[in-house]
Amino acid sequence: MAMAAPHPDPLAGFPAGFLDGFTSREVAKGQLLATPGQALNQVFIVRRGRLRVYLASDARELSLAILEPGDIFTTHTPTFVRSLEPAVLWVIGIREFAAKLAGAPAVAPLMMKVLGRILDNAVSLVEDLAFRDVPARLARFLVRQAERRGEQGPEGCVLPIDLGTEDIACLLGTTRQSVSSLINQWQREGVLSRRGRRALLIHDLPALAARSLAQG
Repeated sequence: MAMAAPHPDPLAGFPAGFLDGFTSREVAKGQLLATPGQALNQVFIVRRGRLRVYLASDARELSLAILEPGDIFTTHTPTFVRSLEPAVLWVIGIREFAAKLAGAPAVAPLMMKVLGRILDNAVSLVEDLAFRDVPARLARFLVRQAERRGEQGPEGCVLPIDLGTEDIACLLGTTRQSVSSLINQWQREGVLSRRGRRALLIHDLPALAARSLAQG
């Protein structure tokens, strides 16, 4: 049996000694790390786990990005940051981080990657809410995830799903019930099927892509 390839170290891209001075912090699932306007001014790097960056009002929440291992972010933004699962972070004050960054310009592209993803997600969210109904949003989400993380097999594209239904709903600006109902409907139609609790098998990726183009 072939052995699975080891997961790369998410911090391997940082220069030697760059993490000196950072403090390791463990975060429980569901813990709120940052809120708009808070006084805490820190930079953190995700070592393990995943965190959600989102906007919120009394009526709804809109997700902007999911931070993954290796991503850099700050507590000083007009967003909320909450852990989706138990996580480990490397944390440092923003002034100390700025001093380190001045001596390690190679880190800047890692920061731009996260900012670019947040901007891309924000633009996609605006497009979805303005022009697409919920089925098209979910189809688009699954197609984009398949392009990034899917593995083609004899029966179709196997897509690992690390997010829960509630998390996907928050990303798409809809409800958990709507996401579950659509996935069940697409199973009955033969577009996809479940592979345990953490994966989908997309039998017809072009058909799913076609659904993502529908406008509400």
